[in-house]
Amino acid sequence: MEQLTGTIKSIRYTNEKTGYTVCEMKCDHSVITMVGIMPLLAVGENVTAKGSFVHHPDYGRQFKAEECERRTPTRLEEIQLYLSSGFIKGLGPATAQKIVETFGEKTFQILQFEPYQLAEIKGITPEKALSFAQGFLEHENMRGVVMLMQRFGVPASFAAKIWKKFDQHAEQEIRQNPYRLSEGDIGLSFSICDRIALSLGIEPFCKDRLKSALFYLLSSSVSNGNTYVLKENLIKRGVRLTKVSEELILDAFDSLLLEGRIFIEKQHPERVYTDTLIEAERFCAFQLNRLNRRFENHFFSDSETLLSRYESAQRIDLDEIQKKAVKCALEHGITIITGGPGTGKTTIIKTLIQLFERQDLSVILAAPTGRAAKRISETSGCEAKTIHRLLEVGYNIDEEEKPYFLKNEDNPLSADVIIVDEASMIDIMMMSSLLKAIPEEARLVLVGDSDQLPSVGPGRVLADIIESGQFPVVKLETIFRQKEESLIITNAHLINQGIMPAINEEESDFYFIQKLRSTDVAESIVDLCTRRIPEGFGLDSIRDIQVLSPMRKGETGIYHLNGLLQESLNPAAPDKPQKVHGNVIFRTGDRVMQIRNDYSLPWTLTDEKGKWSEGLGVYNGDMGVIMDIDQKAELLTVCFDDSRTCEYRFDQLDNLEHAYAITVHKSQGTEFPAVVIPLFAVPPALVCRNILYTAVTRAKRLVVLVGSPAAMEEMVKNINEKERYSGLKERLV
Repeated sequence: MEQLTGTIKSIRYTNEKTGYTVCEMKCDHSVITMVGIMPLLAVGENVTAKGSFVHHPDYGRQFKAEECERRTPTRLEEIQLYLSSGFIKGLGPATAQKIVETFGEKTFQILQFEPYQLAEIKGITPEKALSFAQGFLEHENMRGVVMLMQRFGVPASFAAKIWKKFDQHAEQEIRQNPYRLSEGDIGLSFSICDRIALSLGIEPFCKDRLKSALFYLLSSSVSNGNTYVLKENLIKRGVRLTKVSEELILDAFDSLLLEGRIFIEKQHPERVYTDTLIEAERFCAFQLNRLNRRFENHFFSDSETLLSRYESAQRIDLDEIQKKAVKCALEHGITIITGGPGTGKTTIIKTLIQLFERQDLSVILAAPTGRAAKRISETSGCEAKTIHRLLEVGYNIDEEEKPYFLKNEDNPLSADVIIVDEASMIDIMMMSSLLKAIPEEARLVLVGDSDQLPSVGPGRVLADIIESGQFPVVKLETIFRQKEESLIITNAHLINQGIMPAINEEESDFYFIQKLRSTDVAESIVDLCTRRIPEGFGLDSIRDIQVLSPMRKGETGIYHLNGLLQESLNPAAPDKPQKVHGNVIFRTGDRVMQIRNDYSLPWTLTDEKGKWSEGLGVYNGDMGVIMDIDQKAELLTVCFDDSRTCEYRFDQLDNLEHAYAITVHKSQGTEFPAVVIPLFAVPPALVCRNILYTAVTRAKRLVVLVGSPAAMEEMVKNINEKERYSGLKERLV
């Protein structure tokens, strides 16, 4: 390998996730282009790089660095260039010049040990001085973490998470127990942590290693929707993952039990829970059973007369099943109302709100997602909130600022009736939090479609409640909301019954475009979204048309389709700022989605009447459009579909992904004017009826399926869905 020494003159490109960098380095009297994995490189740094010269077909001669050793600048002009290179927020060339002119070669010493002296310079306040020093120290210390992680092939984007969790002790923590990097918000896979640990000399039979493997496997099971894992399976998988004896794995399992990190129960010793999930399951069972009582309320003693008067006044005619649903909700502490699209769920919600309010009972309407809350608000005429906003988020500073809900047993909701729409989306943790906030004498009405996909999070709450047979459940079956010429709702119910629907009938709103190759499927979807549907139905390509794919990867998965759709619907232009983040380009005008709960992200909202409000929290599944990208301030602004506006720092962009195409799972609780569904080479695990049924029921005006009719027929016929381990049903019984 050749060795070059020089000073970084400019940085052309950096991939923040991988650390891949393209820069210009001044060596003696020449400037060369250098490429390689060099995270957190800064202009003005002196480096010694080892590698070789290569010829790029487009960019010519480059030096490909295999190793890059950095040295802190020593010459005054290099120090000035280094400080003003952008890694210290708010410190530009003019301020850097003042600092270097004042402190000279002692500049770095001042920043590190005596930052208060910076405030002696005109224009630098004590607050700015502290901010500059903090930025300098974070950069220097985090770079050590990045370099350590780079040795093991860990993407540079994880360094910021590691630094945030462990601060200046990060390197020490990594060397002592690398397996901690698989826990919590950092989220490195066990295999990567294992590679780091073993290379640092940690023994394969070390108990920390084996405990981490078991907890990683349990957490992976939870992320797949289970509230517990079978002990036998956990032990077998632990042996397979760590390649040690079963005796050692059982010993590590016992240690986790003693530490209180996992739990088993005497009546079910084969089930292994985390502490939070066993507590949530137990609490949900207790509270649901407590709510399951009959009200002897004189207001509703003659519900027949009450309903009759209501129907006359509203000029509506409820059928017998709808009347039964209303009576149940009036008379019981908890009621479950379930049914497919068009069966009158919204009509019942509106009826219940009016009947309860006429008796001076306060009603709260909620839904799991922002889009679902907005939809039920519009259709019912009653304001609805997301469950998160309803429960109000607070922070516990003593526990790493972990979020918690302000509404709970000690501070319950102020309501007599709580109605929750799209209840099939509620996981066990959210249900536990909701039940904690419900007053003792309140009623709870859960409304949803039990045939849709279960919640993204752990548990099968709505299904467990229904299947327990312990609660009043009313299933709506008659289709009311259906235009005569529309096939969407009819075909959705046929799919749910395992019957292949008729497609491509004249004047239809339900089409199938047959394609025999995945590339043709993708091309057809782009054409539908950019030309055919907007022209034929007058819909907006970005806000009204949603592509729903069963999968993430492959030619017809969301990653590939999002790239194609961005290129067609929102191509690069001089007047469109953009931000490269890893392998993704975010651009002004892009459709995006929040992919994890962020309880601390501030938002602002100006409603139709001009009233301004603010709050905290953006949640998994919230969708919107990028309105602005400010490179100087390093901020990206998103306006969400519920009109809230949020600013994302560039280091928060891992929370966003493009949403021209989203997975069917992510679409739960939402509706779109038009839905386009690719059905081609669907993985066997995703070939099931409820995925197709959920996708079709997201559409209000148009459904277009693209791909193989055989794939559709296979999904219609396959009722088998992936089994979820949940103990709630048995606890309810």
